[in-house]
Amino acid sequence: MKFLGINGSSRIDGLSYKLLRIAEEEFSILGHQFEVVHLVDYRINYCRGCVSEDMSLCTPEKCYKEHDDFQKVAAKMISSDGIIFSTPVYWYAPSARLWTLIERMTSLENTPRKYLEGKPVGVVAAAGEDGAQSAITNLIVPLIHMGMLVLPFGMTYYSGKEDDPETAVYIKRMVKNMIYAASRLSGYSWWENREVD
Repeated sequence: MKFLGINGSSRIDGLSYKLLRIAEEEFSILGHQFEVVHLVDYRINYCRGCVSEDMSLCTPEKCYKEHDDFQKVAAKMISSDGIIFSTPVYWYAPSARLWTLIERMTSLENTPRKYLEGKPVGVVAAAGEDGAQSAITNLIVPLIHMGMLVLPFGMTYYSGKEDDPETAVYIKRMVKNMIYAASRLSGYSWWENREVD
C-alpha cells in the first residue's frame, strides 16, 4: 500500500519532518511505500470561498489551477491509502501553510464522490512550547468532517527540547494502525453506508 506524509512546516529539515521520518522508517520496515510532501515546495493559493457563492463551483476540477499546485497535492492525497499530517505549532495552531491546504481540501469533500471518505489519517505536531493539543484538535475536526477516519491513538506531539522515545512509540503505533485500517476498511462507503466497487 501507499501512504502519504504532509509536512506543513516551512522548514524542510525541521522537527515536523523529523516526526515524518520516524513514520517513513516504520512503513518501510513493514513493507509499504511512504511519500513525504513538503508543502513549502508547492504553491497553494488561499481558498476563494467559491462554495459560499455556488456549491457547484467548489470541486477539485474547478478549484482554480492558474499558478497553483493544489491539484498536484490533491492527486497524491486521493491516491494514497492513508495520510499523516505533520505541523509545527504557531500560537496554539497549525501552520498557516497547512491550514491553507485544509481550506482548499473543502473541494475534495464537497462532491458526491467524497474523495477522502474513509481514508485513515493521523496528526503529529512539533511544539517548541505549549499548544500542541490545540493545534492537533484544530486539524482533526475538519478532517473528520471531510470523511477521514481519525485513528485510535492517531495523534501525538514532540517538544523537541529533549529526547522523547514515547513520541516515536506513538508514531510507530499510528503507522501500524493506519495499515490495519486501510487494509480492512477499503471499499466501504461511510457516506452511503454500503460497500462500493
